[in-house]
Amino acid sequence: MDSSEGPPAYTAGSGEQPNPPSYTDVERNSGPPPSYDSLFGKVRAVRNESSGNVDFVKKVIFLILGTIGFTIFLGAKYLDDCPAERYIPIYLVVAGCFGVVRNLFTIGRRCCQKKENEEEEQKAKVNPIESVIDCFMFAWFIAGNVWIYRTKGDFSTDPTAENFCDPTLYWFAFWITTAVYIIMGCCCCCICFCGILAACLSGGSS
Repeated sequence: MDSSEGPPAYTAGSGEQPNPPSYTDVERNSGPPPSYDSLFGKVRAVRNESSGNVDFVKKVIFLILGTIGFTIFLGAKYLDDCPAERYIPIYLVVAGCFGVVRNLFTIGRRCCQKKENEEEEQKAKVNPIESVIDCFMFAWFIAGNVWIYRTKGDFSTDPTAENFCDPTLYWFAFWITTAVYIIMGCCCCCICFCGILAACLSGGSS
């Protein structure tokens, strides 16, 4: 075979070349974007499902406290690694466990709604157990604020010190708690902006 001969043509070969998939096929086979399961994706989903701002803030608190797996794991792993404030790892473990229970109640209630086809009637009913769990989680969140913020700047990363607290444990607890206030502040800013915008538009139209 002559080595100077060029490569075979693109159309050479047996059979026809398959057509590229259409846009609808790609769209049908594609799953949700990877960012959907991130914290902000979950917050966005909670915002769409909330009936109002108060309900949104409450659900965000439960969502953040219920970042279940990692919260329980981290609290249990560093349970004895924060003598500066021994309640911080306990706070994470308890919050994660009650987040599991609360989510299980929610999933069970939704399954019952679908099975009985009585969604409106079921929504009107308030489960007393869920109410008790909600009240406890809110009180536990406030207690966690006290334990976390009073320890800030007053602990050491030296394992031999009396006021030692593992930095991974502390900063995780700190930021997961602070994130609630950041989201609440963003919501307040959005509400104020919408109110000012609505007032300006109504004043301009009159």
